[in-house]
Amino acid sequence: IAVPHARLWSPEDPFLYEVRSSTGGDSVTTRFGMREFRFDAATRQAYLNGQVYYLRGSNITLHRFLEDPLCKDLPWKETWVRKLLGELPKKMHWNYFRFCIGPVPDRWLDICDEVGLLIQNEFFVWTGSPGWYEGYSRTYDTLEMIRQYKDWMRDNWNHPSVAVWDANNETENATFLEKIIPAVRPLDLSHRPWENSYNPPADPNDPVEVHPYLMIEGHLGTLKFQMSDLETRDGAPDPAVLPSDTNPPLINEYGWLWLNRDGSPTRLTERVYAQLMGDDTTARQRLDMWAYLLAGKTEYWRAHRKFAGIIHFVYLTCSYPGVYTSDHFQDVTRLELDPAFADYVAEAFRPLGVYINFFQPALTAGAERTFNVMLVNDYPQALTGTVVLTLEDAQGTPLVKTQQRFEMPAAGNTSVELTLAIPAAAGRCTLKAVASPDGEPRIEPTTCRRWVTIQ
Repeated sequence: IAVPHARLWSPEDPFLYEVRSSTGGDSVTTRFGMREFRFDAATRQAYLNGQVYYLRGSNITLHRFLEDPLCKDLPWKETWVRKLLGELPKKMHWNYFRFCIGPVPDRWLDICDEVGLLIQNEFFVWTGSPGWYEGYSRTYDTLEMIRQYKDWMRDNWNHPSVAVWDANNETENATFLEKIIPAVRPLDLSHRPWENSYNPPADPNDPVEVHPYLMIEGHLGTLKFQMSDLETRDGAPDPAVLPSDTNPPLINEYGWLWLNRDGSPTRLTERVYAQLMGDDTTARQRLDMWAYLLAGKTEYWRAHRKFAGIIHFVYLTCSYPGVYTSDHFQDVTRLELDPAFADYVAEAFRPLGVYINFFQPALTAGAERTFNVMLVNDYPQALTGTVVLTLEDAQGTPLVKTQQRFEMPAAGNTSVELTLAIPAAAGRCTLKAVASPDGEPRIEPTTCRRWVTIQ
C-alpha cells in the first residue's frame, strides 16, 4: 500500500499511523511507524531515514530489576514506565536502548514507539563460550531455538522502535550464524539488521559489538589503566576483540565502575575503587567519581568517531548487597537519578559533544599549557559557535579564560587548540570547556570538566 508524502518516524518525531483490518466480522487495529533504519559497512555508520544517525544510549536488564527488593509492581505502572522510557532518556540525550538478556512487557515497546526510543531487542541467551570457564556445558536445540526466535520476532516486528534484532549476549556459538539467523531473517519484512554479539556478523552491513571495560583489570588484579592513557589513543576498537573489522561497530557496554545506589562498591568493583581512591572515601565521593569517570570515557569514544553508537551499561538493573552491577538511581521508586550522574553523564551525551583530551592530575603553576578540545555534532545541520575554556578555583571563580570559534558540518566533528597561562596559585581547580552554538536557541551549551590541581 503506497503512503504518499509519509511522515517518517524518528526519536525526534515519533509519528505513528494505524492500519485497520476487517473481515466484515472480526477487525483489528495495528499501529506502525514509517521509517528506515540500517547500518552501512562502507561508512561504518547507522542511518535513520537516509541520514547518518549517531546512537547514544544505555541498557536495561529488566529481569535483574525484577529481583530488586524495591521492584514490586513498578514495571506495570504506566506513569513509572513512561518516565523511565520517555522523560529521563530525553533529559540524558539518549535515543537508543538495548533491552538486554531478558524480555520486557509488550506495553514497554508501545511506549517506546510513542516517546521515540530506538531499541536493540536482544534474545534471551547469554552463555559465554567453552574457553571462558571450567565446566562449561551448553548445547542448543537449534530447531527449538528457531521456533522461539520466530515467536519473539512476531511479537515485536510491528514496533518502529525495534530497530535491531540482537541474537544473544556475550555468547560464542556457530549455530547463530550458520542456522538460526538465516532461518528467521527473511520473516522480517522491514529487513532490520541483526547483531550477533561475539560471533561473526551474518551480513556485511550488520553491526558488531565490543565491550571495552578498561578497568576490568582492577577487579582481576592490579589496575594499570589510567584515564591519562586516553590522551594518546585514537578511540579505535581493538581488532583482536572485534568479530569483524569491516562491519559497523557499536560499544554497547563499558565502564566497570558500578556502585550500589547507596554508594558502596559492587562485587566487581571493590578492588577497583580501593585502587582508584583508597579505602578512606565516602559514598558521595565514590558516586561523584563514578559519574566523572563514566562521563570522561563517554566523551572520549564519542569524540573519536570510531563507533556508530555508544551505549552505556547500565540504566536499570537491581541493587542490593552482593550484586555484580548496579544502576544510577538515587531513588528507583521515584526514578530520581543520582545528581552527579544526571549532571556529568547527561553533558557527555549531548548531541553537541565536547571532550577535553586531558586527564593529568596536576598543572604547573605559572606555566603555559595548550589543550586539545574535540567536538562532535550529532545534529542533521551544520553548526558554528564558540568554545570557551576556563580554569576555575574550588569556589567556581574563573582564574583564567580563553575562547575560540568552531564550525562543523552535519554529523561532523572538529578539534580546536586553546592555550591557557596557568596562574601562580595552588589548589584544586576545574578545567571547563563550554561549547555554545550560534543562533540555535533550542541547542543548549555543552560542558566538559576535568578535575585538576595547580601545584
